[in-house]
Formats: sequence, structure tokens, C-alpha cells
Amino acid sequence: MHYSHLRRLGPRAGRNAALGTVLLALLTSPGWSGDQVLPLGFQRELFVDQYLIGRLEGLELKLHEPRREGVALKFDRPWEGGFSCYTTVIKDGETYRMYYRGLPSASGDNSPMAVVCYAESADGVTWKKPSLGLFEIHGTRDNNVILTNAPFAHNFSPLLDARPGVPAAARFKALAGDRKRGLHA
Repeated sequence: MHYSHLRRLGPRAGRNAALGTVLLALLTSPGWSGDQVLPLGFQRELFVDQYLIGRLEGLELKLHEPRREGVALKFDRPWEGGFSCYTTVIKDGETYRMYYRGLPSASGDNSPMAVVCYAESADGVTWKKPSLGLFEIHGTRDNNVILTNAPFAHNFSPLLDARPGVPAAARFKALAGDRKRGLHA
């Protein structure tokens, strides 16, 4: 890649300019040769260390500082609480789907109080807990619980199978389980 091509990328987008600068530093490093370049293709790379950087002059690596943006979702239902965790967010089309363990108090791995809950969002910021009516929990079906069967509420890890040809009813899959029984799909 010629330097003039890198320079043309800069005005198009800020990230391209930064990438061009880093690539230029790599390409002009003393002793640089083609065998030292890792093929990245079009994948994005975080430059958090000097692993991919041959020389860095007049620049520094700095990660963005995190910002407090408030609470995304409160675990405030009787079947949730302070021991709710294992949150997974999956973007499915235009909907963000959140799955998490609900557990109101500390207990062992196979607590009968452990449940898997569901919330959804259109923007990934504002979340709603729909009333699904699937299970009676604490005397009501007005809840967002999708699974109650221990040990499968423990270490529940959902995923979206986006391979071509997967039937719509089989797109969502999960692993769950514990030490005694192992993981189950």
C-alpha cells in the first residue's frame, strides 16, 4: 500500500485517519519487512498495546475513559434481586434481547429460587420486562421468567444461531448446567 493511498483515507473518517497513521508508523519502521505484517483483512483491531505497532513517535495509546450513564435495568422484582447476574444481550434484527439469572438471595448453584428472566429494548438503552405468563412465580404469572428448571437456570448462556438455513424456531439456543450435571444444550 502506498502512502498517498493512506493519506486519501484520512479525510473520509476519523478512524481511517488514525488507522492510516498507525499503518504508516508500521510501514516506515526501521527494519520493516512484509513477513512481519499480520494479515488483519477488514477486521477491527484495538490498539491497546504495542503488539501490532512497530514504532510509535509523537503519539500515545490511550483508551477512552468509561462514563457513568445510569442504571440500564433494575433487578427489582421478587424473583430477581441482588444475586441476579449472568446477563447476556443479543441483537436480533431491530430488537435487543436480554437474558439474565434472577435470584433474590444468596444460595447454592441449584437453588430452586433461581430463574432465567427476559427483557427487551429497541435501542439497547431503555429496557422493558414483558409479562410473559409462562410460569407462576411468587404466586403470579405476571412476570418475565422464561425458565425455572434448576440446574438449567444456572450458568444459562443463550446465543443466536444466524447461519443460513436455520429454521426460525431453532435460531435461539443455549447452554446451561452445573458441575454435577455438566453443561446441557
